[in-house]
Amino acid sequence: MAETKPLRLKAQRVSSKVVIAENSPVAQICVDTGVFHLQNNFDYSIPMNLSDVIAPGVLVKVPFGKSEVLGYVVSREPGELELSKLKPISKVVSELSLLSEELIEIISDTCERYACKPWDLVKSAIPPRASGAEKNFAGRTPKPIRSVKLKLNHEFVIVSNTRELADQIAELLKASGEGEQLLVIVPDERDIKQLAQFEYQDQPLILSSDLEKTERYRNYLSARFDFPKFILGNRSAIFTPLQPNSKILILNDGDESMYERRFPGWNVRDVALLRSADFSLIFASASPSLEVARLSQLGWIKARTANVERLKGPAIIFSDSFESDIATIKKGLKVGNVLVVMAESGYVNAIACQKCRNQGMCECGGKLFIAEKGGSPTCYLCEKIATNWRCSWCDGETIRAISRGSSRYVEEISKAVPGTRVLLSKGGSRLDVLPKLTENVLVISTYGCEPDGKYAGVVLRSLENLTNRIDLRSLEFVRQLVFENLGKVSNSDGGYVYVDLPASHPFSQGLLRGDPMGLSNLEMVERKSSNLPPFTRVATITGEGAAVRVLANQMKENDLFASVSVISNASVPGASSKSVNTSKLILRASIENSAQFSEFLRDLARYRSLKGLSPLSIRIDPFSI
Repeated sequence: MAETKPLRLKAQRVSSKVVIAENSPVAQICVDTGVFHLQNNFDYSIPMNLSDVIAPGVLVKVPFGKSEVLGYVVSREPGELELSKLKPISKVVSELSLLSEELIEIISDTCERYACKPWDLVKSAIPPRASGAEKNFAGRTPKPIRSVKLKLNHEFVIVSNTRELADQIAELLKASGEGEQLLVIVPDERDIKQLAQFEYQDQPLILSSDLEKTERYRNYLSARFDFPKFILGNRSAIFTPLQPNSKILILNDGDESMYERRFPGWNVRDVALLRSADFSLIFASASPSLEVARLSQLGWIKARTANVERLKGPAIIFSDSFESDIATIKKGLKVGNVLVVMAESGYVNAIACQKCRNQGMCECGGKLFIAEKGGSPTCYLCEKIATNWRCSWCDGETIRAISRGSSRYVEEISKAVPGTRVLLSKGGSRLDVLPKLTENVLVISTYGCEPDGKYAGVVLRSLENLTNRIDLRSLEFVRQLVFENLGKVSNSDGGYVYVDLPASHPFSQGLLRGDPMGLSNLEMVERKSSNLPPFTRVATITGEGAAVRVLANQMKENDLFASVSVISNASVPGASSKSVNTSKLILRASIENSAQFSEFLRDLARYRSLKGLSPLSIRIDPFSI
């Protein structure tokens, strides 16, 4: 691909009415241009009346083309350029210095990895401004960054529940030296609320997208200027400036919530790894992501030995044993609460004919489901209700439920354990914490909505369906869920776990050994032989079908792209219209060619922007392909 030079704005003379500062009258400003092929920083002259407040990190408004845009001052320089050809800064939006040198470095490194522009990351790194929150910080400068000898230690630790994580945090806070900080990143708001309930020697400063705008911005300013001992936040908090030798603890780095949904789709783990030269990283989860398992194999991360006594844990009962899930539930309810976890909510999510087993379908081709007890079959697509449903094959009238949801299971299980209080936890009505009740209860939950608490018994259903999903991360997802739920079983009451898999299943054997790292290493062997992540880097390119096909053909025919290979080039189901056909190209490169891979994708986006070609959506290292 031909090399293109950075474009610069056309020179425009400053109005004679604007008096320019005498000392260091030029500012380099990172501008929100919205145009990919333009350079990142532009030079502007500094008006005399703004000279006292123009400093690195300050938010300003500057003229750009026919409009005005926001920008952060990166540096202030002597007037070696011809000032008459520079546009002046229009006004100062905020006098607080927020874009620090450390943050500029983090953003620069992340831009290189994800082939994006700095402002694509600034929007994630610095929360939206709320002017009212700046009053208490006016005139303040951040504490200086300490100069210390670095003592870094990168680890993976097993934590299966909130209590274990809170203990881990307390241990890290206790071991922290003078001036060192602890930044804890968790997937969602539920994790933040649960962790915030515990008492620590230093209470956390919360950086969460769930906070009201002013409070969120105020807390960010406190993190920027005061360097608090303990910071607790979700995804975007990974960009928070820290003092050297601080620690970053990441819970469940493989969770989908740890991946930014907007372009450029960065993830918390990779940004943390880019910061690992200055800070110790601790990855905590019930089961490691494959990326962390690979780093452990390389010896870059030390996997802390698990608590053997805890992993001996509860008795595990498999689906091919003599004991049913109902028997496990009854046995567990005698000594405590019981949790049943399944994959799907709803009542009956798929129906079939009782006579011929033909699946119930609507005239439009959509599958039929039953939303509630006594309801009629309804189409998933057109929502048409089949009041008097009949089988289109054999004309049968009797309905057979082939996919039961959690609501239907509540109904069935209530008959098996009469008099037991049953609680339902699912997406729309999730229970975060198990209520404190006088009687033992049965909790039926969908995966990911399990209430935090201790249980005498846990029943894990739908595991065969989950392990056989076509998604690249299906096994990783199941390992995480299963080992998390094992951690909810109270060993003091004996503890029972029913697993909806046969004992001969490879996953079952790893479960018996209580060895999530071992199970991860087994999958790593398959990934390595197939040239799949984490041993390769992957990118998806989505856009107009013709443009994607041309790009795919060019890559296959041109030796310049030898380090990048095409995995797939196919139309995107359901994404096409009468006028535009959408296709997706999946590219792959070895870890050794990581830098060239990012550079190629950055040059591709820049070239297409420069030539005015149809835009392509590029996602590097996405959560799933």
